[in-house]
Amino acid sequence: MIGLINFTHSCPLHRAYPDPAGMVMDSPRGIISSILDGSIACGMVSLLEYFSHRDVLELENSAVISSIGPVISTLLVSRGTLPHKGMEIAVTRHTRTTEMYLKYILRSEGIEYETKPSSSTEAQDLLNEAEFALVIGDEALSAFSSGFRIIWDIGYEFNRISSHAPVFAVTVKRKGVGCSREIGHLNSAMMHAHEFRDECTVESARKLGISSAIMKRYYSLVRYEFTTETLKSIEFASSIAHELYGIES
Repeated sequence: MIGLINFTHSCPLHRAYPDPAGMVMDSPRGIISSILDGSIACGMVSLLEYFSHRDVLELENSAVISSIGPVISTLLVSRGTLPHKGMEIAVTRHTRTTEMYLKYILRSEGIEYETKPSSSTEAQDLLNEAEFALVIGDEALSAFSSGFRIIWDIGYEFNRISSHAPVFAVTVKRKGVGCSREIGHLNSAMMHAHEFRDECTVESARKLGISSAIMKRYYSLVRYEFTTETLKSIEFASSIAHELYGIES
């Protein structure tokens, strides 16, 4: 059994996966919990969760969630305020990897800040808690077309500063556990995911209440393939995780 992320970015992967009965869809947090407790053998988890559990997890040369250029689904937004010294940012608990990239950007720009963890996920709710909000996934796609001031596209800014493509999620398995069948299916899904982009574009645009043009652009930027450049980005992100959180490489 394999866990795939239940965010819009993975819709083409879900549709292309050849064994739906052997797949569960969950949040990155839910998937890592299921892998750690033995409910499933492998799955896609946030990059920072992989770093945090490298003693029991093994990275697979398989699907990732990465992007080229703007990401659209990782945004720092406000109701109009611009970044400033001492800025407060409400951060949803679902976004540890993107929060790491945001902290890297803020540090690189020399901006002092304070983050406020929140159980909220939507931009409007987060902005009721702080003057800035970090939103990801479907909520960020909705915020993109909802009139909020977009301060930064986190993926784009990270790439601009570091020259590395941001990697948000990776495929892992528990060490000592076989998952070759599921990984084979996932690799097949990667090869055929592009065949399902059009239907995912229409369905996701309708579900989120945004234009098909935005969704089409979004899917053109998402990358699933694990390449040499992907590995370099992961290694660079690992060094950031060590600097910011003390996580050993």
